[in-house]
Amino acid sequence: MAEAGSEARGLAVSCMVETAEGPVPMHETPKKGFAVLTRLDGGGLGFRQLLNVEQRDGVPLVKIVLDNGHSVVAAHAHPFYRSGMAAVPAAALAPGDALETAFQYVDGYHPDTQQKAPAAWGVHVVRVEPAGEGSVMWGRVRDTHRMFLTAGVLCGE
Repeated sequence: MAEAGSEARGLAVSCMVETAEGPVPMHETPKKGFAVLTRLDGGGLGFRQLLNVEQRDGVPLVKIVLDNGHSVVAAHAHPFYRSGMAAVPAAALAPGDALETAFQYVDGYHPDTQQKAPAAWGVHVVRVEPAGEGSVMWGRVRDTHRMFLTAGVLCGE
């Protein structure tokens, strides 16, 4: 459950999450039990239900800008996973941090057709900036307690 103030967790109501039905904004998930894409405990991918979605208003937010062209607005304390499955609060992310993604090329692989590093080499934080206060939503992901965002990165519930 989210806590008050700067310790609150949650994603902006407009944040897109990856579901079995495709990308869905958080504000469309309450009372629907969407199956969200998650990292299973064994390292594989699967879908688990997002349950008990709630909303909190007036939460301090940060905007996380990623090198794949996406950005995510989240509560300061919302957990994101650095590569290697290390959870860190959104506000503690730093430029250059590599984030956990659903797919990555193995180290040293470079497709001959690519002129620049594709997103399959990982998604990195460009910057984290204050985003004022706003509404966030959070819920519980059955079994894993984490889900993939449409921005391509893994975060906690």
